[in-house]
Amino acid sequence: MKYSWLLILLLAFVLTPIGTLSQSNSAGSPVEISGEPRHHPKFENEFVRVLDVTVPAGDATLWHVHRNDNVVVTLAGASLRLEKVGAPTAEVQWKVGDVNFGKAIYTHRAINIGTTPFHNLTIELLKSPAVTANEASESTARQPILENERVRVYRVALEPGQWTTMHTHTLPGLAVSILTSEIEVTTKGKAMPDRLMLPAGDVRWRSGSVTHSIKNVGQTRFVGVDIELK
Repeated sequence: MKYSWLLILLLAFVLTPIGTLSQSNSAGSPVEISGEPRHHPKFENEFVRVLDVTVPAGDATLWHVHRNDNVVVTLAGASLRLEKVGAPTAEVQWKVGDVNFGKAIYTHRAINIGTTPFHNLTIELLKSPAVTANEASESTARQPILENERVRVYRVALEPGQWTTMHTHTLPGLAVSILTSEIEVTTKGKAMPDRLMLPAGDVRWRSGSVTHSIKNVGQTRFVGVDIELK
């Protein structure tokens, strides 16, 4: 008889869906976002922490905790199922170049239900920079695609041979390349432009105010985002 019960318990374990076991175990002991094995450190200073995240098709992150406000920039789109503690499950389609903002604190995981790997940068906002009154009040002709009390985000898209006019960033922040391309950056006060080959996911820190223009000197489209910190 005791062997029959052992057999029943073994069958119950084997027949339990793997996803159910994984979700239960992960939800019981969420990890810090910096300890999530799908999240790889890419850049960090006192203001931001950037994590490079890749989730293969059919795979998922562990349950993990976001303790800081964050910006997510998508480098490879996918179909995701987002599970968040205390909120209903949502299925979303994220496209290349999507930018999303998340408020701390929340615990969640992402399941790639598509057929291609999902790749993004998660930018944790650790500390707000000290902003002078002049920097805060200076206006710009460009319209941000996202703005709130923590960040202002601009998108730049240039076909080969196209360029931007000179424009001023008044706040420190990050420049993120979404597509691999070659550009020339002409900075006010410098005699020669800087020629840069930027791979997708390239992250560059801008510590303060700068006026510059960008020209796409490559053969492919350039797309990037500028994230200004408040």
